[in-house]
Amino acid sequence: MRTSPSSRRVRALTAIRAAVMAATVLAATASVTGPAGAGTATTVHLDCSQPSGGDGSLAAPFNSVAAVNALTFRPGDTLAIAAGTRCTGTLAPLGSGTATAPVTIAPYGSGAAPVLDGTGAESALTLTNQDYWTIGAIELTDNATALAQREGLLIQSTDGTAHRGYDVDGLLVDGVAGQTDKASYATAFANSACIRFGTTGTGSTLNQVTVHHTRVSDCGGGGIKVRVGAAAARGTGVLVEQNTVSAVGGDGIIVSYAESPMVQYNTAADLGTGSYPWTGGNFAGMWVLGDHNPVLQHNVVHGSVMSAYDSEAFDCDWGNTGTCTVQYNYSHDNAGGLFLNCDGCGTSGGATEIVRYNVAQNDCRIISSGNASTLWFYNNTVYCPNHRLTVQWPTTSHVWNNIWVGTSDSAMPTGAGIDYEWNMWQNVPRPTANGIVGDPGLLAPGTGGDTLDSLGGYRLRTTSPGLLNGAVVSGNGGQDLWGNPVSATGKPNRGAYDGPGM
Repeated sequence: MRTSPSSRRVRALTAIRAAVMAATVLAATASVTGPAGAGTATTVHLDCSQPSGGDGSLAAPFNSVAAVNALTFRPGDTLAIAAGTRCTGTLAPLGSGTATAPVTIAPYGSGAAPVLDGTGAESALTLTNQDYWTIGAIELTDNATALAQREGLLIQSTDGTAHRGYDVDGLLVDGVAGQTDKASYATAFANSACIRFGTTGTGSTLNQVTVHHTRVSDCGGGGIKVRVGAAAARGTGVLVEQNTVSAVGGDGIIVSYAESPMVQYNTAADLGTGSYPWTGGNFAGMWVLGDHNPVLQHNVVHGSVMSAYDSEAFDCDWGNTGTCTVQYNYSHDNAGGLFLNCDGCGTSGGATEIVRYNVAQNDCRIISSGNASTLWFYNNTVYCPNHRLTVQWPTTSHVWNNIWVGTSDSAMPTGAGIDYEWNMWQNVPRPTANGIVGDPGLLAPGTGGDTLDSLGGYRLRTTSPGLLNGAVVSGNGGQDLWGNPVSATGKPNRGAYDGPGM
């Protein structure tokens, strides 16, 4: 029996805060007698529970974000914020670090993560045209009665130059009153999120961007949005991994205008819900736009509600070039289904799209809105025993070695450029003469939970008719969803599992 999104969210946030309270996150001992960075690297202390402001030392910390915003931080400096405290207003510290000596924001002492509350401003924490900052396990919030363009964390490049060096590690964002209506307020929606990286102005880029181990929820507009450049100047070095996004009123994770970005080991759940639920337009789970050679892998998306049209778990959107790869992922019970090719939704980049070794449970929709791309859709397991499959392929599509379980009213499209090879069909009318009809011999289908580790039931039995008789695919990635090796020359299994029969 599934628990409600709100119950899961409360339990998740309780566990997160308990873990933070149990840790002593920073032993900050340096004292400050002058401005940050006046000599060697210094630690500035901020404790907003203090009745009066001091000089920023451990013994006499500052007690307002305004005092910190007046400082200019230099390489190696640290802004240490007292655990268990709450500061109001937008923190916007000045200055930059270097590759070997970034500026760091982190808690000190024991207790709950310190909270920065934007109290209705555009953001709770902002960095603009600055370099080499590390942001640790603090908490951001920015609730308000009226929706508007808002973010918990905003890092931006606006001056037409390249900025770099951002490590967001363990940040918590809970509650941001961002815009939820993309249909009526497209720009404000696009710029609303728990965490947003953004660029404006010709030549502005953000580079060496890492967002990991964050927990974000209840933000209007979406969870994590990373725009690092433009079509004419992409940012580099983008890694978004091991983040948990839940109950946000829009997209889960977006990376746009990046060179070879990696989005991996993330979870996005119950998208479109939460304290600021989606109210208009479209959103999707995890997607890429305007990138070159993006990869989305080892991610989980589940429980998205239906938007105007999209709400798919994964999307290769418009403007991508090279190859857009979606592999080793798991999706279940998203109202919009598994995958969207939206290369035709804007300026086409014509990227080759590779969707392989994924499992979709009750995600029964695959839609194409662009025909410039060539799609390779192979070795996926799509399990929808009680739902009709809704599928629309690009003009040129290679659909190989998949397992399809659906209902008899499902209709798979055909055409001169659509190539079906060695699929398995259970209850789904076979669109071509080849392929195996009948039970694919899955171990325990339908038993997937909310994690990649819960997918053991999608391995094949020893009696499966799909063992070691699929078509060899050139450049197959070398492994299956479980990490089993996939031969470059020998026939693979059909479906997402390429190990021995169980």
